[in-house]
Amino acid sequence: MTDTGDAGLTLRKLADCAGMRLSNVQYYFNSRDDVLAAMVGRYFEECSANLVHMTDRHQFGTTRERIKFLVSVGLSHGQEVSDMCRAFREIWAISSRNKEIDLRLMDYYSQFSKVVVDFALPDGFDTAARDRLRALLVPYFEGYSITARSLPMPVEDTAEMITDLAVSVTNA
Repeated sequence: MTDTGDAGLTLRKLADCAGMRLSNVQYYFNSRDDVLAAMVGRYFEECSANLVHMTDRHQFGTTRERIKFLVSVGLSHGQEVSDMCRAFREIWAISSRNKEIDLRLMDYYSQFSKVVVDFALPDGFDTAARDRLRALLVPYFEGYSITARSLPMPVEDTAEMITDLAVSVTNA
């Protein structure tokens, strides 16, 4: 299946790869789209759990320190073409032709942005500040994961610049 991508996925191929009978696979999945949705859903659950775990492990005193931590993690992640980046690129491609995957992707980004903003901005920040930070950081993380290796600034300088911008939009 890795040779043919999602277009080559069939329930029969899945059954063969899993060493199962087709009827057993069909018991759990009605279509290949159901399989894709389940795979993407599971992947997003793992990504969300990792993000929550990472933010739970780190406590910082100021809003700036929390934002810089998030930005720095995003920058370091974007310096390599990681398995996560490759997986998301494939999911983005599938979402352009599959409404269910697109809905799951949008739901993931909504949850992702909530975790990021809840970590960066403690209680007391208004909805507008939270929305501005969401609108800045989520597209930044995604775009940076694609373009990071081609940008001319050192990572630390970029982290400072994005942190300054993010703090300014929150009025912190």
